Amino acid sequence: MLVCFLNTKSLKAWTSQHVGTRRREVLSSKAITRANAAIIIVVVLVAIAAGAYIVGTPQPTSPSTTQATTAVPAFKDTLIVGTTDSVGSTIDPADAYDNLGWTIIMNTGSPLVAVRPGSIGGPSDVLPALATSWSVSPDGLAYTFNLRQGVKFDDGREFNATDVVYTFDRNVWVLALPDGPQISIGYNTIIKSVNATSTYQVVFHLFQPFAPFLSLMATSGGSYIVNYKYAPIDKRVDYVDGNVRASSPNDLGPYVLTKWVRIAGKDRELDLDVNPNYWNLSNGYPRTPHIIFKMYSDPTALALAIQAGEVDMAFRQLRTTDIKQMMSNDQLKVWSGVGTQSWVFNMYLQEKKPPLDNPDIRRAIAASIDRPTIASTVFGGLVSPLYSEIPPGLEGHIDAFKALGDANYTYTRSVLAKYGYNENNKLVVEFWYESSSHYQQSPDLAAVIKSSLEGSGVIQVNLKSTDWPTFRQNYKNRVMQLYYMGWFPDYVDPDDYTYPMYNSAANAWSATDYKNPQMDALTDQARATSDPAIRDQLYAQIQMLGVQDCPIIPLFTWSPAAVTKTSVGGVIIDATSIMRYWLIYVVASGSAPASSQIQSYWILAVILGRFRA
Repeated sequence: MLVCFLNTKSLKAWTSQHVGTRRREVLSSKAITRANAAIIIVVVLVAIAAGAYIVGTPQPTSPSTTQATTAVPAFKDTLIVGTTDSVGSTIDPADAYDNLGWTIIMNTGSPLVAVRPGSIGGPSDVLPALATSWSVSPDGLAYTFNLRQGVKFDDGREFNATDVVYTFDRNVWVLALPDGPQISIGYNTIIKSVNATSTYQVVFHLFQPFAPFLSLMATSGGSYIVNYKYAPIDKRVDYVDGNVRASSPNDLGPYVLTKWVRIAGKDRELDLDVNPNYWNLSNGYPRTPHIIFKMYSDPTALALAIQAGEVDMAFRQLRTTDIKQMMSNDQLKVWSGVGTQSWVFNMYLQEKKPPLDNPDIRRAIAASIDRPTIASTVFGGLVSPLYSEIPPGLEGHIDAFKALGDANYTYTRSVLAKYGYNENNKLVVEFWYESSSHYQQSPDLAAVIKSSLEGSGVIQVNLKSTDWPTFRQNYKNRVMQLYYMGWFPDYVDPDDYTYPMYNSAANAWSATDYKNPQMDALTDQARATSDPAIRDQLYAQIQMLGVQDCPIIPLFTWSPAAVTKTSVGGVIIDATSIMRYWLIYVVASGSAPASSQIQSYWILAVILGRFRA
């Protein structure tokens, strides 16, 4: 549904038609009823009792010993998370397209459907969230969602179908921000319209069948529902200093954002508190009422903080050398990812900066990259060399860039010689990296890339660095020639690793200015078919053309790791890239059972209190 507002009168008319003027009821902090509180207590106690039964307890020798052995562990009400990360720009689902921004959205908002924790995010892994059930038309062009009733926004207004329509109309068609996920993923090429067929039913009409549609609804931060009271139809929600409520359009999730301190564009602290209106509160979520994000200046400071006990959890970005050392620290626990290594890291080439407008030059640069050395030297073997935009283990993957090899200097020298480059007239390029620890070990990576390229004898690399906010502006403004960025999945499907990278209608976010009508046609066709054999063929062609044109050079893939105190449980890192803080708990000092028992308590709590309609 395309909505255009020519003046204030038309904006008010649309709001009246689609949103209405329902009476708003403000809920107090006592919105958690005694009944809900009782349910939570029962769920937790049953889970703990069952956990104690399964893992077993020593036979008591006296009544006092029995009481001590079977005592219910006390859980802390606060989890302190240390990170070097910062929200890229906003936490508006129409604009945010970075990991921490999406993390805040996903922990303070809700989607129509969710992904089963620990899964690979496939169609069979989709669970109810704001929608309790859904159906698909035989032709795959209409998805009908039946919505959960009784869900409240923070102002007491009840969530219904008009909120879904408003969210997608605003984000996809009215705002349509070029750097936002809706344009980069191509929501407007997938979804034809969104219509409310009743108060609690909404239908998405698609232009053509789209195989990963449910995954898109479940795992993309761009699909989370906003509160129209705080999300103007024609304006992005930006950070407002001193007004955290005005800084966030999200409030249907397990938490609400209660504090956001940002100085000179760099975040210092973000606090989340339990949402008393959360629709899944009665099932025991969130496990920990308060989350505090503390920002550290660099990985070394973050490593010292987790080792000194200043924080309960360290996530993004620790050096791999520190992670490996912490694996042998019995006071800490390292949590690794499960499923495919879905995070990929690439070198991007700005095609409007000669001589990078020549694909031969771009391929010559790609051939000189030494991925195995990057993996072993920079990251201690905790990452894997990557030879495709599609990570290994995902449908359609082929190692297309192996055709150019690693440190293939014979190829590099041969190609560059055709354009007059040699040992006495080297190709001079600038490689940019961010210096504020937004990415893991960026300076070390930049040094190895410089060494790899210069190993050819015919390339000279001048390194440039800046903090992440400036880095973002620089590549958007086409300042940088070569630059390095990571990509975590919007939804776990090969489409998400190819369409936003290669399709000219979607790749503005990366500022490569790459455009090839043949690639556009292939990526359009691949997302329109659900036949596995045809998809494999199309993605093979896409990856091979990606080598030929070489606007992006894949470097490595990995699954991120988190480090916590041993008293922390419930951490799940899977292919979706979602850190579900509402599942994490901390056992209070002096009451913690063995770590295996902690995990048993939590697993049973998840089984008893999982997402359910």
